[in-house]
Amino acid sequence: MPHYRTVGDVPRKRHTRHHADGDRLHEELMGQEGFSSASSLLYHRHSPSAIVEVEVVDHEPGQATPDRPLVPRHIRTGDVETGHEATIGRTALLANDQVTIGWARATESSPLYRNAVGDELVFVQSGEAVLESVFGALAVGPGDYVVVPAGTTHRWAVDTGAVEMLI
Repeated sequence: MPHYRTVGDVPRKRHTRHHADGDRLHEELMGQEGFSSASSLLYHRHSPSAIVEVEVVDHEPGQATPDRPLVPRHIRTGDVETGHEATIGRTALLANDQVTIGWARATESSPLYRNAVGDELVFVQSGEAVLESVFGALAVGPGDYVVVPAGTTHRWAVDTGAVEMLI
């Protein structure tokens, strides 16, 4: 039996026209496996498909190469050059066919970003930020892990200082 949870002003029936404060709300269904598994039905005041730009972001500056012979590594993340924000400003450290591990040192808020390829797991090593997404705002600090599901529009808001993240 499915479990339903509602937050805010939502229609009694799903997939119907709904208005709030005189504005028609736009519906977006986000799920892990399309329409066949757990999902969230989101209502927006502005169309989530009003995309300004779509671009491929290559977080891997070069081709990943096998580490043969396998040797220990000491990656000094403090010496890694990154951009000034946590989405397209990150730098790839390690990669294989399934996962890329990146590093970011964010000193400013990022633009809106959506990873259409896969989920992101972020470990906040130092500093504080707010993850703003269609699911709300989440304040994070040192030692926090954050999972950002694939396809979630989000941005990292940084007010002061720097936030260091392993992604």
